[in-house]
Amino acid sequence: MVKLDKKIKDGVIKVKFAASTYFSLLRHCAVPLLSIATFTPILLTYLAKEKPETPQPQANLETAASPSPIIPSPIAPLTAPSPKLAPSPQSSAIPKSAPSPQSSLSAPKKLAPSVHSPNTSPNTSPAAAAKPVTRQPLAVPANYTPPAIEIRVAIKRDVASVLIGVNGPAVITDRQGRGLKTIATNEGLPVIPGAKGLKMGDLSLPEVIFVQPTSADGLVYVDDSWYRGKVLLVAQGDRLLVVNHVNLEAYLYSVVGSEMHSTAPMHALKAQAIAARSYALVHIIRPANAWFHLGNSQRWQVYKGIRSEYQSTHQAVNATAGQILSYKGGVVESLYAATDEIVAWAHGGRGMSQTGAYKLAEKGLDYQQILGNYYPGVGLARLVLQN
Repeated sequence: MVKLDKKIKDGVIKVKFAASTYFSLLRHCAVPLLSIATFTPILLTYLAKEKPETPQPQANLETAASPSPIIPSPIAPLTAPSPKLAPSPQSSAIPKSAPSPQSSLSAPKKLAPSVHSPNTSPNTSPAAAAKPVTRQPLAVPANYTPPAIEIRVAIKRDVASVLIGVNGPAVITDRQGRGLKTIATNEGLPVIPGAKGLKMGDLSLPEVIFVQPTSADGLVYVDDSWYRGKVLLVAQGDRLLVVNHVNLEAYLYSVVGSEMHSTAPMHALKAQAIAARSYALVHIIRPANAWFHLGNSQRWQVYKGIRSEYQSTHQAVNATAGQILSYKGGVVESLYAATDEIVAWAHGGRGMSQTGAYKLAEKGLDYQQILGNYYPGVGLARLVLQN
């Protein structure tokens, strides 16, 4: 275990936890056997640091030429599909970690400090053997709003080209947030790395750009999916890196729908939302590399943009807003996989089985009991903003 009093140096966020001890449940670690009963706030402090404002398209900005590709309308599948008899979790047996790609550019400053695992792991029996304890639901604080934390998700890595589009007013900016070009709505723009930067249609652009909607409900299209937030494109030699910068809670709408079937019992979806939020927050603190916090594949958490958002996943995320798994005031890296067998093989039996969570919820267990079953000794905490 290590003390945590770190800052996220690039941007406007620093993370300062109220408790003095940080605990990260990495793939080789476990936690002592207790029960989920505590509800401790985890504090986040936002620096009063200048941040480039969202640039608005200006009259003197060039407008990107309209190429021939036409992109589909961004219709989110918010109506859940027909119920299935069993969930279809997509977590892989691969441990949730990945190597960092090499960049041909100087990477931006690191967003957060690394988090180290404890030197020793306490010995516990597999989580599935723990018997859940009946608990009263946690009270929701009045007027609670989860902090607006941005997560950076690599959605395309080492690709030769991508097709970019927007569903409304948007602007291309450079790394400093200066507006360069405007983009026409619902027009596809092919992007490739060039000799001196990026080529978007017939436009020559810097090696690092953002595609940024100028309205709160704006979306960005990348190849086959629509994404909330903004999109970073980086030329890395003759290849591209594409990173989605998106609000953490909005990111979870998609992750929950990608990792667990949308018609799973609500308490299973809530347990998945909390586990996914905790896992994501650990990777914001301990990013994969300087460009992104984590990827979008089974090696991390599956993320597909708005096409895996559903009414049920919105409900599960909103109902558990800001809740994370915590151990002694720190954040737990809540590993999980599709089945108990994969959890045992990939994570030494320490983590949540998504199929098991589904079955426990069907038996009437609530999300706190489900989490207590798979993460013994870990409590619940809520992220709060410290001014």
